[in-house]
Amino acid sequence: MSSLELLAGGFHAAFQFTAFATIVIGLLVGVVAGALPGISFVNAMAMALPFTYVMEPTQSMLFLGGIYVGGVFGGSISAIIINVPGTPASLPATWDGYPMTRRGEVKRALMIAVTASATGGLVSALVLAFLSAPFASFALKFSQPEFFAATVLGLVSVIAIAKDQPIITVVSLLAGIAVGTVGVDPLYGQARFSFGIPQMESGIRFVVVMIGLFAIGEVVDLIATNRDLRPKHSEGKGARPRLSDIFKVKGAILRGTGLGCMIGMIPGAGATPGAVIAYGVEKQVSKRKAEFGTGVEEGLAAPEAAKNATTGAAMVPLLTLGIPGSAATAIMLAAMMLHGVNPGPLLFIMDPSMVYTIFAAMIIANVLMIGAGIGVAQIFSTLMRTPPAILAAFIIVLSVIGAFGVRNNIFDVYVCLAFGVLGWGMKRIGFPSAPMVLGVILGPLAERYFLTSLANSHQDWTVFFTRPISGTILFLALLFVAWSMWAPITSMLSRLRYRAG
Repeated sequence: MSSLELLAGGFHAAFQFTAFATIVIGLLVGVVAGALPGISFVNAMAMALPFTYVMEPTQSMLFLGGIYVGGVFGGSISAIIINVPGTPASLPATWDGYPMTRRGEVKRALMIAVTASATGGLVSALVLAFLSAPFASFALKFSQPEFFAATVLGLVSVIAIAKDQPIITVVSLLAGIAVGTVGVDPLYGQARFSFGIPQMESGIRFVVVMIGLFAIGEVVDLIATNRDLRPKHSEGKGARPRLSDIFKVKGAILRGTGLGCMIGMIPGAGATPGAVIAYGVEKQVSKRKAEFGTGVEEGLAAPEAAKNATTGAAMVPLLTLGIPGSAATAIMLAAMMLHGVNPGPLLFIMDPSMVYTIFAAMIIANVLMIGAGIGVAQIFSTLMRTPPAILAAFIIVLSVIGAFGVRNNIFDVYVCLAFGVLGWGMKRIGFPSAPMVLGVILGPLAERYFLTSLANSHQDWTVFFTRPISGTILFLALLFVAWSMWAPITSMLSRLRYRAG
């Protein structure tokens, strides 16, 4: 049978009442879990895993797949409305989405975000359905040096979002990487930077840091400045969403979708690097690069499309090679193995109906996500009508619960509150906090891939440059840095020449 015939059969199976209801329920669970700060969709998938024991293998994958698709977008709802990213991949949504909310354009921001996310996810689902085999053969060539190179590319992309502050941005990034090193060394198993505190030996989770810097820090700043979190109600242009708004950012959506599909296929990369890199690239190609961070529509559309484009792409190595491309797909792999299903090339031969039902479910979920996302966003939008004091209390309670729920550890709450005060201080002096969060997230990954690569190559550091793929990615990272630094350097030279003249 051809791929089209198999996919048609998958749609027929996915539209059966039980299967369709499973997709819808999973999608709603994912959107809500993603929108709640600290309660990420990955945690929701982990908590949902025991419920899949009583399901059929295909139904369990539809349920987890719905949570996956909905959760990746859901984090952007709280990021846009209250400047608190529900997931790490939604961090870029705070940079231009929340400023749009402050201008009274929350509906426009949500419409752009959900449309871009649905487009990216739908394209990646089609890529999953029709191009799994060739993409899987390329991903098979990746090893630890390639993973390290891809992570470095994600780190250096922070420079592109530095605006006119490259030095303090790098300092913030390095501080985040330093925070990420607290705990046990991934290669030698020795505690480091724990300062004799037993709780520190288990490390500092990036979710806790993110909640503290953004949620608690935002509330402290609210209380300190006595300002109103509620957006202004503008009567001017752009106050309501229009189809022309989507048409204007079509280029950003397409670029973000392409980048997300490519990055998502790399096992271990995930949605966060995809969103960050897409934002950095979009800033470089945009004519409004100087305005990024003030509510530029392209700056919201590109990372939104990219992060959801990683969902279908991340399932390519899972289904064809048995290699999870992200934490979410690792949970889906566990569900398949619990049901005695071994993903890999033979799965396409032994049970093609299951494979193509999953493909169809991913497509359906991304189409339904528009309605689910807007519906949940409307509920969250009511938060903006509440008095600031009540909203601040709600955010603090939710943040504390989220921080405690990461590991059921009260120490994480103390860390969250400490980073909240730090985030407020950074906000007051104009020190960027986003690079710190990205350093905490990507730094440990880069370290683990770096050390593992050196151990496997007998301490030969040239392995990163002699391998064609890793060498190419590192070269691209170097070009990315040069491209990002070109404008600040030429501006500085111009000022020096002016003073010398």
